Amino acid sequence: MMFPKPVKQVKEKKAYSSLQNRKKEKKVVPEWKQNILAHHKSNPSKADRAEFPASVVKELIEETGGRCQCGCGQEANTTHHVFPRGRGGRGVKTNGMRLNGICHDLIQTSDEALKQWIAVYTELHGERFWYDEKDWDEFYQKQTRTEQLESEKKQRLERIDPIIDLLTAASGRKLKAAEIRLIDGMDDKEMSVFANMMSDILAVGAVNEQQVNISFGYGHFND
Repeated sequence: MMFPKPVKQVKEKKAYSSLQNRKKEKKVVPEWKQNILAHHKSNPSKADRAEFPASVVKELIEETGGRCQCGCGQEANTTHHVFPRGRGGRGVKTNGMRLNGICHDLIQTSDEALKQWIAVYTELHGERFWYDEKDWDEFYQKQTRTEQLESEKKQRLERIDPIIDLLTAASGRKLKAAEIRLIDGMDDKEMSVFANMMSDILAVGAVNEQQVNISFGYGHFND
């Protein structure tokens, strides 16, 4: 004999089933919204950065009159990466070149032609003409960091120079690289203590040398 399930249990089961169905349903994003999101990617991939935006292609077509930039006079139907995308060339206007299919194939299969056009565009737009905004940000950050490290190194060397001079005078020779690294590894307090100690050692040494010279001097004899 089967007993009917409690009303509460039936309601809970229906609620759980309804929740599962809602989870399975994917929310459809309208096409117009997809296009907006596509143009606002916070971290575009390498492939995305290599593509020429439609606006860039349009500008290149207008500037070249729709003709191949190799000078053959043919109608251009492709946009070529002067600095190859495989080597980090981005889809920026300064890296774009409008070509017809034959000239495009010729440049892509000839190292000499490739280097020639890279040289032309370097002269026109400067070094790293294929960089996009993100590349330039990373470049300047790296350059700033390098300059900062060089400045810190210079300041550090200027600070340890007096100690190097003291040790050079005491030893009568130039210090070795390992010895300079040892000094460079000291913190400010250790360096100050060491410098004072070396100054005292050299001062005592100078006094002792003077006393030795006096003790072994011939003096003055009268006839």
